[in-house]
Amino acid sequence: DMVLRIETELYLKSLIVGGMDKVYEVGRIFRNEGMDTKHNPEFTSIELYQAYTDYHGMMDLVEELYKKLATEICGSTKITYQGIEIDLGKWERLTMVDAVKKYAGVDYNDWKSDEDARADAKKHHVEVPADATAGTVLVEFFDAFVEDNKVNGIYLHSAV
Repeated sequence: DMVLRIETELYLKSLIVGGMDKVYEVGRIFRNEGMDTKHNPEFTSIELYQAYTDYHGMMDLVEELYKKLATEICGSTKITYQGIEIDLGKWERLTMVDAVKKYAGVDYNDWKSDEDARADAKKHHVEVPADATAGTVLVEFFDAFVEDNKVNGIYLHSAV
């Protein structure tokens, strides 16, 4: 049988568990979960893992990787992509909550209930299902207000 892989994660994590300190792979990924405007069914990704660190260490590693690559390949950390200058030497680290607060002016922590979240969505013309939870509303605010502002590197980490 021949199959197109859908991820590199499990193989790399197995290597870390098996004793390797650092692993990475640049690989082709094929997805068939359904067609929509937000997901490519085929793409190339780089996936990397490192033992004995936390997500801050991984963010440091990725930042340094992009800075080094940009400098080696382009001669500078500043590149122009589709007419927009991007500085790969400057990265902003935000939680999803902080990113929505910065770009939408809405604070997840002000919502006392799912109803409060849905009311804020209605006020800001963000479409959500009638039974949306505050978490779902946060994701929709992110899609509506933050996605288009992710030009220079923004890390979204899980701390809420």
